[in-house]
Amino acid sequence: MKYPISDHYDGKHFHNEDRNTDVNKGFTDILKWKLKERAKVWPEMVYDNVKPNFTKTLGPREAAVTFINHASDFIQTHDVNVITDPVFSERVSPLTWAGPKRHRNPGATIEELPKLDVILISHNHYDHLDLAALKKLVKKENPKIIVPLGNKEFLEKNGVTNVTELDWWQNCAFGSSIFTLVPMQHWSSRSPLDRCETLWGGFVIKSSEIKFLFSGDSGYGPQFKEISNRFGPMDVSLLPIGAYEPRWFMKDHHMNPSDAVKAHLDLKSELSIALHFGTFQLTDEGIEDPVTELDSALREAKVDPSQFIAPKNGQTIFYKKSEPSGPHRTHRD
Repeated sequence: MKYPISDHYDGKHFHNEDRNTDVNKGFTDILKWKLKERAKVWPEMVYDNVKPNFTKTLGPREAAVTFINHASDFIQTHDVNVITDPVFSERVSPLTWAGPKRHRNPGATIEELPKLDVILISHNHYDHLDLAALKKLVKKENPKIIVPLGNKEFLEKNGVTNVTELDWWQNCAFGSSIFTLVPMQHWSSRSPLDRCETLWGGFVIKSSEIKFLFSGDSGYGPQFKEISNRFGPMDVSLLPIGAYEPRWFMKDHHMNPSDAVKAHLDLKSELSIALHFGTFQLTDEGIEDPVTELDSALREAKVDPSQFIAPKNGQTIFYKKSEPSGPHRTHRD
């Protein structure tokens, strides 16, 4: 696959904006991690999901965000229904019998989801691109699927159609809603042999006069200020807070809660909603650590905790964009 040479594509591999980020950890680093570090033990299963609310009629300047699990959020506006990185499988692995297994059930099943218009895929890691789930969603109603460069061919070879791929800063429309792929600090692979051969990123969504950022996976970097400078302050940002320990291994490609709060401030986000925590154990922190550390990071940064919410699986958060003279209204179901 060949794409135009750019500051992030050299003809063979994609790169982060900051070439000094150390996201290309090798076997020696992995071995050091597994031999020297000690992961906290997660409970086998946690049953604290809440019931989603997909039924509220939304007017202009209104939205609902339902946290399904991991990086899967169901976004509803007056104009469009979107799901991000839909993951419903038991494991996030190339194997059905091994690899990270879920510790919480999805907050809703595929069958329970409302009509779906658009699927956003941030990159091709197994905990973000769940091929089995995509096939079920396509069979259900054939939504538009938007992916970074290099992922369209893979999906089409596996029977997933209606795919549009974008480079960073490119956009496409669904009705009156606009989706722009934006840089994030991460990497890609589906096997040991295809590292960084496909692009990764986040998405800015403009719908019903509301600006959303879905970050996918990312380390903390200058991209958040860059996004704010280009698009203005975000209304709602979906930011990862988990899979961050040990820091020497993870910090360049996974934010911790303190980094996520910095991203929230860089984006001038009116409301941020946490994702990428509490379902799959990918790293060493405990299952509840991201939430408790987010609380601490918000206090340290003097940010009102109502501005950055860590939801339960299934929890729906309603948002109404403020009129120029008044505050936004947010409440949870």
